[in-house]
Amino acid sequence: MNTITLFSLSVALLLSAGNAAAATDPDFKRLDTNNDGLISWSEYAAKNPVSGRLNPRRIFDNVDTNRDGYIDTAEFAAMKQRRKH
Repeated sequence: MNTITLFSLSVALLLSAGNAAAATDPDFKRLDTNNDGLISWSEYAAKNPVSGRLNPRRIFDNVDTNRDGYIDTAEFAAMKQRRKH
């Protein structure tokens, strides 16, 4: 196998591991109330009311990086990674 193929396989493996971790993450499960594997704005807003300086819509939009209106497991895992640093 060439280097590019090995790199691509490594990236795919890491992404799928992150998605699997997010899908079983208790925080993700708490927000995904209909268990469809996606967190909609209404699901997020129901669990995160406006409080003080935090604007839940702004947070949701920052996590929803592909702008499809949902937070998927990859976006959730990426957000958790960013919070660790």
